[in-house]
Amino acid sequence: MSIEQRYTFFAQYYDPSAALVRVYQLVYYTDNAIEIFDMKNRRTFLKRMKFTEIALRDLFVGNTVTIHSRQFKVTEYGDRFTAERFAESSETAVALVLPAAIGAVPQLLKTFAHSGLIIAEVRMCEIPPQCPGYTQQHAGFAVAILLKAAAAISTVSQIAAASGGAFTAPESHEEAGMAAAMLFGERKPPLTAPVCQDSTLLLVRPHALKAGMLGDVLDLVTKSGFVIRTMSTFTVSLPNAEEFLEVYKGVIPEYREYVDELSSGVCFAAEVTYSPAPHESVRALRELAGAPDPEVARLLQKQSIRALFSQSKVKNCVHCTDLPEDGPLEVEYFFSTLA
Repeated sequence: MSIEQRYTFFAQYYDPSAALVRVYQLVYYTDNAIEIFDMKNRRTFLKRMKFTEIALRDLFVGNTVTIHSRQFKVTEYGDRFTAERFAESSETAVALVLPAAIGAVPQLLKTFAHSGLIIAEVRMCEIPPQCPGYTQQHAGFAVAILLKAAAAISTVSQIAAASGGAFTAPESHEEAGMAAAMLFGERKPPLTAPVCQDSTLLLVRPHALKAGMLGDVLDLVTKSGFVIRTMSTFTVSLPNAEEFLEVYKGVIPEYREYVDELSSGVCFAAEVTYSPAPHESVRALRELAGAPDPEVARLLQKQSIRALFSQSKVKNCVHCTDLPEDGPLEVEYFFSTLA
């Protein structure tokens, strides 16, 4: 008979009605139950209940999880046991992909996921020369990837050694921490600016990132003739998700579920151009994505993104527009408004 364990975390929730940041204690039990306590008012906020939408590996410091349409950002571990457990299982590593090797990003993401690494963040930007792991070959727009797992640094170092020089990685805990703070912290460098011409937005939903499918999706996209111009992960707030998807409000019955899914965790956005016919980028990506209902896609478009990687009509892996004029507008929303 297994012994039940509990892990505690401190998490912040921004209450829009009161314009206040509220602090809660989030308790996660190994039977997939959660419980939340209001620290200020010293009372239970959410009674213990089963909640399978998040897993223990999602609760590392800095990550945001959504519970019943509320976004909680994990700010610190609530006790020594939890801190020690995550110190072992959530070591931080950083991969710095060279500009000349950006085409290898999809395969690298697949390798990271298959090696048990959590892809916590991805950013296309200029790497500061003082960043640990920087070389002269990183000059220009490179891709920085934040990774989490037990023994993440040694795992990433082994992958780097076999990558043919596609990326470098800080090799010590101290250097990895410095690189993570520099590239993903409050003073992170700006993202590579979008072009917003002859392009469209590829948005990979949170459920696909949690399932480790980001590399597989990007691999299919790039092998289908698309070029990635800029890319980044985002944590979309509930109001921003509602704003971005507002055009679907009152049009599709799943609107509320789409909003909840988009704001449920980290998503990935990329500006892509269809290189055989750049002016057809919106149409080409829409065709590659397949029908919004994956059951239909599996019947009619068996090699489409949604046929291959979807879980349901709401968790259908990707969002992309079918309106040519909206392609650049959606790119601008993520890479100018939200960036």
